[in-house]
Amino acid sequence: MVQVKRGTFFAKKTVCALGHKHDSKREAARCAELQILFRAGQIDALAFEPQAWFEIDGVVVTHSNGRRAGYKADFAYVEDGRVVWEDVKASNGFVSRDVPLRMAIFRHLNPDIELRVIT
Repeated sequence: MVQVKRGTFFAKKTVCALGHKHDSKREAARCAELQILFRAGQIDALAFEPQAWFEIDGVVVTHSNGRRAGYKADFAYVEDGRVVWEDVKASNGFVSRDVPLRMAIFRHLNPDIELRVIT
């Protein structure tokens, strides 16, 4: 693995063996694990950085500056017929203050998708 640069919260941007740029070493390691599971046929439809825009009653939720509000996870895949989105977080449990709210909104708007936090 090649380290790119140090990011916010002291995470080191890292490139995994497949050439994907990740925000941390932990995320790059999880990418390698998921690739092994994908190649072994234990998961399907592996995707990187899936994004969902929040929409309520057919109206896209926007910030005061006009930017759409949404949630972007680190990985998405299908496991045993169920769609799973994963977000890799620091082992100390630190998350920026908006993440729990975004996750709660995502879970409410997408009850059919399992959201997992990997620490």
